[in-house]
Amino acid sequence: MAAMSIYKIRRNSQRFGPTFRVCDSKGVGVGSCDQFLTDLSLRDCSVYTQRAYALGLAHFFSWLRGSGDDPGRITRQMVGRYITEFARGAKQGAVRTRSTEKLRQPRTINHRLSVLASYFEFCIRRDTEDGRGAWNRRINPASGNPLTEELSHGMIGRDLPPRKRQRDGFRRRIPRTLPKVLEPTTMQKLIDIAVSYRDKAILLLLCRTGQRIGDWSAVAGRHGILGLALEDVDRKRGFISVRLKGARDEHRVPVTDDFWPIYEKYLRTERHAAPDVDAVWIASRKGQGKPLRYASFESALRYIGKRAGVSVHPHLFRHTLAQGVLETTGNVKVVQQILGHSHLSTTADLYLRVDQHAMVSALLATKAAAERRATKAPRATIAQYAFPYDVATIRELEQAIAQAAALELRRHKGRRRTR
Repeated sequence: MAAMSIYKIRRNSQRFGPTFRVCDSKGVGVGSCDQFLTDLSLRDCSVYTQRAYALGLAHFFSWLRGSGDDPGRITRQMVGRYITEFARGAKQGAVRTRSTEKLRQPRTINHRLSVLASYFEFCIRRDTEDGRGAWNRRINPASGNPLTEELSHGMIGRDLPPRKRQRDGFRRRIPRTLPKVLEPTTMQKLIDIAVSYRDKAILLLLCRTGQRIGDWSAVAGRHGILGLALEDVDRKRGFISVRLKGARDEHRVPVTDDFWPIYEKYLRTERHAAPDVDAVWIASRKGQGKPLRYASFESALRYIGKRAGVSVHPHLFRHTLAQGVLETTGNVKVVQQILGHSHLSTTADLYLRVDQHAMVSALLATKAAAERRATKAPRATIAQYAFPYDVATIRELEQAIAQAAALELRRHKGRRRTR
């Protein structure tokens, strides 16, 4: 995939909010992309969503130009070739690694399909409503669905429209894997190895609150732990207010006592920021005095993990806390509230199926029931009487019941004869 830097994205400020454009090196944009991205902004999609879709479209149109295909006549075969090459491309992220063995994950590939499917659906809907244009009443090349089926899809800029198995052959199957967790000793080792009070405090928040690491970005806004401002930290009440993914809703989370001494030492000795910077976490090297960005913290965490001899990334702390709360309380609703998930099904799908204690208890109960059946215990010992009588007493009770039943039967026969 050569010449991937032909198209880039630019951010514009409009009266209704920020929008993004897909432009080439000369600043010439793609009209349909600009209209689609503006539509996302009008539909109140988050800045993170707009930026992710703009990056995806810039990558796709760069591929089109590099492969010599006509952007005005995009076919399903062209989308298939692009997805194949995109899946083979080296994994990219905020911090680039030397290894090229890790290819793009199924979720990343499916998200790119969602971007293309939503963009093509917008073009089809626009031209069909106008009754003219290159996309008038065409089949969506990313999903294989006609416009009548696209209309059943929800909001543009969300998930891929409902697909039919025989048509949508580009999506990758996402394996159901268990979330990896960190041992308590490992987490404490990472905190101890961290040199600065800043990194110690951030690691403590990751361990104790389970919030996303987030970012502080001039383009996409702020969220998560790195998006904390000074006013978001309430020392008196022992809470922090974290912006959730999408940078709109705020989430209040309690913090344990061991965080505050480290945090106060950081404020006194390490936080050197300009008066107009209200971010809690400040970069100390590159970008000194400015808000700490995700790439800088991830680089520091990689270094700490290397010294500790473990492979670690920020989301591992979130999985670890969620699994710990679930095993301790058994209440998935509490886990949902702590993590800030919008839907309980999201929390249950991730963590409820890996409740080790529940599985062990169920297996032990099944084993005990099988052993009871194997010993063929007397039926009278099974919850038949109000009190746990011994075997001899139960035998006497059964004899008395049998005698009473026989006597009642003789009386009944006597009454029938007298008639």
